[in-house]
Amino acid sequence: MLKKVYQSPLFNAALILGLGVIMLGNHYSEDVPNWMNIDPLVLGIPILVLLLAIPINNLKNPKDKVKPTLIPMEFKEEDEGLQWITYKATRKVYIFFASSLPFAIALTAYFNHIPYFPIILLTGMGIIQYILFWFEHKKHK
Repeated sequence: MLKKVYQSPLFNAALILGLGVIMLGNHYSEDVPNWMNIDPLVLGIPILVLLLAIPINNLKNPKDKVKPTLIPMEFKEEDEGLQWITYKATRKVYIFFASSLPFAIALTAYFNHIPYFPIILLTGMGIIQYILFWFEHKKHK
């Protein structure tokens, strides 16, 4: 179960959204609504709980361990079919970034009077990246 949570692109999208909201609230508290002023522990405590659950999961499931790696967990490349799906999903994400980065740069320059706009933009792009990846994987299951 824990490995499935870590491998879910939606889990990473939720982490990016949480981090983006916390950064907005902590660094731009005078510019954003009060509901965005969230203590970083709101995100930190669940992450610590999940990290502490890894050794317990590995003891209970020695054949299906969660291993730390630099390769993202959502790359489920167990066979050629999954490698192809991952290739197609990664390709879509690459096309998204290649086409959206010039617009993002232009929007950041145009909305330079909004100091927190780059955080909103990067958070949104990060979430879209994981959602594109997730939709591609769901399409082939």
